[in-house]
Amino acid sequence: MQIKSRFNRAVFETPRSGNLPPLTLPVYEPLIDPGKFTAAEVTIPRQSFLRNVVSGESFLNIYIFGIAPEKETQVSTFSIGRGRFLRNDDGAVAVVDRASAQALGVDVGATFPVRKADGHDLTLTVVGILDRLELRYAPPRTVDAPALNPGSSSVTSGVFVTLVTSAEIFGRPTLTDAVVVARTPEAVPAIVDQLREAFRLEPGVFVSETYSRFRRKVHDFVLTLALFTVVATVTAVLAGSFGANLLHDVYAERRRQYAMLLALGFLPMQSMITGIVFGLATVGASAILGGVVAVAFAPTHFAMPSLMAELGTIEPKFDALVVAVLASMGIATLALGIAPTARQLARRSVAAILSEDRG
Repeated sequence: MQIKSRFNRAVFETPRSGNLPPLTLPVYEPLIDPGKFTAAEVTIPRQSFLRNVVSGESFLNIYIFGIAPEKETQVSTFSIGRGRFLRNDDGAVAVVDRASAQALGVDVGATFPVRKADGHDLTLTVVGILDRLELRYAPPRTVDAPALNPGSSSVTSGVFVTLVTSAEIFGRPTLTDAVVVARTPEAVPAIVDQLREAFRLEPGVFVSETYSRFRRKVHDFVLTLALFTVVATVTAVLAGSFGANLLHDVYAERRRQYAMLLALGFLPMQSMITGIVFGLATVGASAILGGVVAVAFAPTHFAMPSLMAELGTIEPKFDALVVAVLASMGIATLALGIAPTARQLARRSVAAILSEDRG
């Protein structure tokens, strides 16, 4: 579930250098009281806002996120390239992404100022550089700012500080947005009702429940995979039947040879052993060749339809289960190919088979 404040367009901040006019920027208003969340819920709180940061003779628009580090890493992905990530007890320190660090001209151990709500600057020390980040429910990208993915409509970069530091910069403890995670799927409806009741007097706070939509997407995801499974099964059955027919023709042509071996006193298994070895070699070579081609040409991953893209990509794996399926297919193909010939040798007399083939 996502809780977010009203989206408002306002004169947010005037640059402190240059001759540019004040900017009208869309920003979230900090209306969410963290005290209204119950202790039974897993809450990931945030303070998201913009600041104009002076860099040399110019300024940059920088997204700043106040987060609870241990909780935020449960829903978002942060890849540290240099330094370390935030700790809950950190003070005036920050972790920045690679694009923002390059724009600010800072590295691990460097500092840069951020204007606080009271008009004074707070100096932040960089303790980590992010190579990649995926912020869950990132705010929309509304201004020109450094970005790891410039083509994205959502924010893909920024400065990350602890909630204590962001509250000092913001001048208030209220949140701009938060993510609430239910402990069990069955608890979602009750928690949604509690949240809507808690914020019913705040018309600028919106509660959106995403579990039902996520469950529908998972259901569609499973159905799509089931369709792929059906297509693969039908393909395997057709390929197996084609191979069984070929083996059947080979064994039928050698039926007279097997009858002659029986007439000479060989046991049925002894007379068929060469045919079984030939069949195992044929299906084994086919399975190995098919596996090599599949491994060589199969993609390492492929995306699902766009409506299910957020569930991730599919990564085909050639594991023990695939080997077992290929082996089972080979044995079934061999059994179906040799069964008609073996049945005729068992039910009909050797003389009848020899006279039939003599034609």
